[in-house]
Amino acid sequence: MVQSTLVTQEPYHLPGYLGYVPQFKFRIGDTYGQTTHNILHTPERTAVKPKFRVVKETKFQEPLSRMYPSNQEGWSNTKLRGGMIPGYTGFVPKGQHYFGECYAKSCDNALQSFNKDLVIKDEGAESFRMVPRKALIPSYSRGATYPSKQRDYPYGTSPYKLPATHDEKYFVSGYTGFVPRSRELLAKSYPVLTNEALNMHQEDRDKSLGLSPPSGGRPTGRARTCHNTIYSKQSGLIPNYTGHVPEFKFKYGRTYGDTTVDALSNIR
Repeated sequence: MVQSTLVTQEPYHLPGYLGYVPQFKFRIGDTYGQTTHNILHTPERTAVKPKFRVVKETKFQEPLSRMYPSNQEGWSNTKLRGGMIPGYTGFVPKGQHYFGECYAKSCDNALQSFNKDLVIKDEGAESFRMVPRKALIPSYSRGATYPSKQRDYPYGTSPYKLPATHDEKYFVSGYTGFVPRSRELLAKSYPVLTNEALNMHQEDRDKSLGLSPPSGGRPTGRARTCHNTIYSKQSGLIPNYTGHVPEFKFKYGRTYGDTTVDALSNIR
């Protein structure tokens, strides 16, 4: 019977075979099947019997049981067991310390080592609980009483309602509310600045209502010739003033303070 020349004779490898083929890179001019057929039929290949590597079968514990019954409580994770399948992406305790073997064997060794650590930890905690403890003896028979400060105003009273001489008439740093008369005070800490601003505001309010200041005077932020004067003849305005300054846009070459001194002098 005549065989067809279009069909490659056995044995040969199918195209796409990813195994090793001896001397394949030195053969050209034929199809993959014909080239592998010629290589497999060389005298050197036919005279030598194929050798196969015997792979030892690895035995695992299934499932991975804990070595001590005392640690059975709380061990409910059934994913961590013997003979784990490669491709598991979860965390394996102490798995980073075992390598050089197949995945299942490395995981099995890591989990057994983790088991032993848990047992040692439980035994140490149990021995610590069995240590006799002495009763604590108090250093003092009776604790010293803390002298609380007598408050003349309820806690949380607004600084606006406190008298000018009160120690808590100020706003703490970080307060974002509006504080009257605080924009004209500079170069002071926020509590000191708000204390002076509140006193100045209370003084202006008392004057508008016709009330007399308290005995002993009221502390003020600084002396002022006229409380209602914005454009002073002796001093200029503070930088970042957002109000209108007459003819300010036509002046240049000097500081903001020098430019705004007696700003009303040029008004016709």
